Amino acid sequence: MSALEELLQTLRTVEDHVGQAQRQLTRSRRSLNEAEAALVRIDPDHPETVVPPGFRRAGDQIEQSISTLDRVADTMRDYATRL
Repeated sequence: MSALEELLQTLRTVEDHVGQAQRQLTRSRRSLNEAEAALVRIDPDHPETVVPPGFRRAGDQIEQSISTLDRVADTMRDYATRL
């Protein structure tokens, strides 16, 4: 196996890991949204009393991480194509 083939195989492996991370983050976002909706149902007139402020920050961080992984995946595909 040539060095180029090894590099491409390594890039494919990393792409697989990035894809797994993206799927896990998507599931995490969905679970976080479900948990928030359940908390809001406890007191729909005053959700701010039952939904911790960190929920929204966590959601923002998940979105930022997904966006970052999207850019990483695009960069890796571009790099592999150029090889």
